[in-house]
Amino acid sequence: MNMKKILSSLSIAFIVVYIFNACTKVESLPFYEKGNAITLSASKTSVTATPADSLTAVIAFSWTNPKYASDSNTYKYIVEIDSTGRNFVKSVSKTIIGKLTTTFTGKELNAILLNYGFSLGVAYNIDVRVTSSYGNNNERYTSN
Repeated sequence: MNMKKILSSLSIAFIVVYIFNACTKVESLPFYEKGNAITLSASKTSVTATPADSLTAVIAFSWTNPKYASDSNTYKYIVEIDSTGRNFVKSVSKTIIGKLTTTFTGKELNAILLNYGFSLGVAYNIDVRVTSSYGNNNERYTSN
């Protein structure tokens, strides 16, 4: 009999402690305001990357600040390149953190285009866009 009372008392004590621990209130999470849509611009509208340009920046892209409600050094940007008409289904991407610009060298651009099966010395149209977000991919905006 005595053992049943001890076991019952311990069970009740355990349940009471468990209930009080389960009722701990978590503080409110911070709320960040929405950012703004971004606009992408390129330094050139036409690029011819020759083998001599392999280590030279042949095109630069820049975009407007989305003005998220956090430190701009943590903003995440994903630049995507795809051939025109594919709607970025097979895009190649480059991730940039905290900067509003990026460049592509002749070697990088030629590698992307050759992976699409494009021939050397032939002009092709490509689409480029940038997607901005907080560092954790929240509040995504895609450029023009």
